[in-house]
Amino acid sequence: HYADFIHEVGRNLYPLIVFTDHEVDGPSGVGSTLTLYRSDGSQTKVSPALQTNYELYKTCGHLLLGLSVEVGPYLVNPSFCSVGGDGDDVRDGSVKEMDSELALNSNKVAELAEDVPWKASLTEYLQKVLIFKQALMRASEVKGVTESNGELTSQVEEGNDKLKPSNGLSLPPLDMQGTMLAIQISIIDFCRSCLSMGRIDLQKYEQLNHENFPRIKKCMQAAAKAQADACVRQLIKWKDMMGPQEWRDLYVVIPTVWAVSAENPRKTMMRQIMDEDRIDSHIIVSEHPRTHGEARTLLGRVVSDRSIGRFVFGDETKEQRIKTMGLSSEVDVVQDDALPAIWDALESNGCPVRQNRSSFSLPADSDVLLGGAVHGWGADTIDKRGVARGGCAAEEKLSGEVSSTLATLVAEILTARDGGTEY
Repeated sequence: HYADFIHEVGRNLYPLIVFTDHEVDGPSGVGSTLTLYRSDGSQTKVSPALQTNYELYKTCGHLLLGLSVEVGPYLVNPSFCSVGGDGDDVRDGSVKEMDSELALNSNKVAELAEDVPWKASLTEYLQKVLIFKQALMRASEVKGVTESNGELTSQVEEGNDKLKPSNGLSLPPLDMQGTMLAIQISIIDFCRSCLSMGRIDLQKYEQLNHENFPRIKKCMQAAAKAQADACVRQLIKWKDMMGPQEWRDLYVVIPTVWAVSAENPRKTMMRQIMDEDRIDSHIIVSEHPRTHGEARTLLGRVVSDRSIGRFVFGDETKEQRIKTMGLSSEVDVVQDDALPAIWDALESNGCPVRQNRSSFSLPADSDVLLGGAVHGWGADTIDKRGVARGGCAAEEKLSGEVSSTLATLVAEILTARDGGTEY
């Protein structure tokens, strides 16, 4: 029944924005997609950066990361990797033909892979870079941009650095086009050299990465700006449309992956735009949801558990508040009981107890001392058995840092206890 309960609660919380970077059945890698659910049953989905050059910048900024997947496994294998040597300019006919023959058939790929196991994969990667380069050159229609010894030269007239292709989008400024082409050309040259020699030159690979870092940084900055400009404008538009009260009630679920779960542009944007006192209770960042349905069920669980914890555990005593906080936050509801049990188990097995090690810690001037059940397992705060020696921070100042999410939720609990706040 609990599963049904949180499912239904999640579908009755409005307004809600699901702020994704990846859609299972929709756009991915387009600078985020926002889906707004409102109480009138409407659902609005937009990818604000889709009509910008975000994808171009991001793709170029990640090309060398992709290359590392192709060559990385072979860098420590002396059979396939060298520290530099002769033969760099030797190119067999199959490699030289790739500029004009971008779509190699499966037989040719297999032929390239006969002698060296990574040739087929690297060839496919090279094909894609060549296609990307060719598409950029054709779309730009820039007269006088030429490739010479890996360098770009241009004689485009001043003021003509933004041209509009047939789809109506403005192409990147000329300097960004040059940056992207320079990345592509250097990668193409490196891949050709590897395929010609049948070996990966570690020295050249390191030089390739080193020389391209400023270009990668420039592409990432341009992508971030395109995403921020487009998404912030869309969020402000929705904020104005919804009005102060509806916006104040807004929940945001940000599905993510571990690699970007702590900080990411979506979270930063929402923390800047939402009502300040809602930031820590109404923005849910989680690695779990992979669909909008899962995101809404997760929200139903978070909000439901806050209410359930209040009803079941109460908030009159420190121990009750600890349990309520545990159920209402990212902390396990049994953590306050688990700590002394774990410490006893460690000591009984001859393992030292690291009393000052924890994923969380308490603030120096938090409104509430969580009694050690959530944050701050320091010896100055909690005794050997995990029992807190304080109540509120007004009675005892503590050291460390705290998750603002938990601090806000505790404050809500105490406010509600004293007469006022609904979750």
